[in-house]
Amino acid sequence: MIISNTKLLRVFDSMIKRLLFIGGKSLIFSLLFTSQLFAKNPKLKSNYNLISYDISVKVQPELKSIEGANTIQISALNSLNTIELDLFPQIKVSAISYLGSNIPYVRDSNSFIIQFPATIPKNDTIAFTIFFSGKPIIAQKAPWDGGFVWGKDSSGYDWIGLACEGIGPSCWLPCKDQWNDEPEMMKMKLIVPKGLIGVSNGRFIGSKNRLDGYTEFDWQVLSPINQYNISINIGNYEHIEDIYVNAKNERLSLDYYVLPQNASKAKTHFQQVKRMLQTFEFYFGPYPFYQDGYKLVETPYWGMEHQSCVAYGNNYQNNNYGFDFIIIHESGHEWFANSITASDKADMWIHEGFTTYSEALYVEKQYGKFRAVQYLKTQRGNIKNNKPVIGQRGVNFNRPDNDNYYKGTWILHTMRGILDNDSLWFNTLKDLNKEFYHKIVSSKQIENYFIKRTGYNFGPFFDQYLYHAAIPVIEYYIVQKNGLNELHYHLKTDVNSLELPAKVTLTKGGFDYLSFERKWKIYDLPYSDENEFKLDEGNFLIGMKRYYPKESDKK
Repeated sequence: MIISNTKLLRVFDSMIKRLLFIGGKSLIFSLLFTSQLFAKNPKLKSNYNLISYDISVKVQPELKSIEGANTIQISALNSLNTIELDLFPQIKVSAISYLGSNIPYVRDSNSFIIQFPATIPKNDTIAFTIFFSGKPIIAQKAPWDGGFVWGKDSSGYDWIGLACEGIGPSCWLPCKDQWNDEPEMMKMKLIVPKGLIGVSNGRFIGSKNRLDGYTEFDWQVLSPINQYNISINIGNYEHIEDIYVNAKNERLSLDYYVLPQNASKAKTHFQQVKRMLQTFEFYFGPYPFYQDGYKLVETPYWGMEHQSCVAYGNNYQNNNYGFDFIIIHESGHEWFANSITASDKADMWIHEGFTTYSEALYVEKQYGKFRAVQYLKTQRGNIKNNKPVIGQRGVNFNRPDNDNYYKGTWILHTMRGILDNDSLWFNTLKDLNKEFYHKIVSSKQIENYFIKRTGYNFGPFFDQYLYHAAIPVIEYYIVQKNGLNELHYHLKTDVNSLELPAKVTLTKGGFDYLSFERKWKIYDLPYSDENEFKLDEGNFLIGMKRYYPKESDKK
């Protein structure tokens, strides 16, 4: 890091004042601590694991501000005396308390570093509390442009939401803002103006009125939680309760928090939640958060996959395929993103590709495979193939397109077509959710799992479809030779070892499998019209291009 002398002096001055405030630490310590900060030691985040968050946050709509505390419990992976956390500069830290005393910290940009008074031995567990306040970033277009949403419902009541996947939870909460670490459990005390209801993740524990005109709502999450999923919802809500009973006669509580004027239609419209759960449990295994329940919360923005607290703002509308996109898609994330979580945004196809694929499987379960393929075809035109699906690691990677959604789902659909064994395919998907239940994974782990579980060498396939921008293209031409119609064909691909079986028209009007690779091959066809040679485009993401050979190629 390059830092100006002026900024360095400001940091030293701040450190000295802080040390005087906490009572008698030495200037030498200040110098050492500050120099450690600017060394940007990567171990400051990697030398500990999160165990739990205990959050208390008071939301003040009239000021568009928040104030609260986060008690963070961590375990030391190595002996440590310094750690790094994240927080946007719009939110101030007033103090950090550890073992009953305030301890020093230094802030720089979007992060801050804490110094403990004594070394924490390896494997020890500690807890400390960060007190914070400020005006968090206001989302301009949630959920894509993240932050708080300060709205009013049609009756004039405050209606507030939070969506921060893109910019991260440190836009409002002091935390370790990384995908590769999650608190194993969380408590949330949401403090809201009296007369409103505060809804967060997990189970409702209780509420109480305060003397300052606010009400506390306590929530508890007993599962690991992806931190951008930590949810704040405030409104004049009506609470609707329901129950889902699965195939094993296990009961899952369904809780819906909606605006009063929408309660009647919500009771009818949200019945599809049970069909969704039944479908996804059929394909992917049990809903991953039975102990935390399932909620839909009406929000002043379109939607978000907040764990066990799905944000819903789709105006109770079904699409042309008979389902509410927000209910189905965002709930699909409970399996892919919330239970199985990518360790880096570069691997976000694990979240979005699988979840977008879950939409097609929902259609297939309700209306059959033909209708599901029609649904998939509506998405195929959105694929750009300009950049690899896997992005740059170690940065807050943001794609310029939606290929992690649409190309991701077509990658999975093509794998199903290659295997041509639905029993194997769907058992593989279900076992995937057993293997990585509540785990943080990389794309390589997912890729290796599919290779091992299916027994098919998808390695070159993943290399081409995930790590290169282009999809493979079948190049072909037909020549009449010695009374035969010779199909000459090969695969244009970046990966030399890729062999790709796909269904093409080897007879008039009928599809059969043919294996494609870089090497040119010949197949005798019963027809001579090149226009009759087609790919089963409903099941394979492969390009097709007629090749125009030289005369020498035809000999």
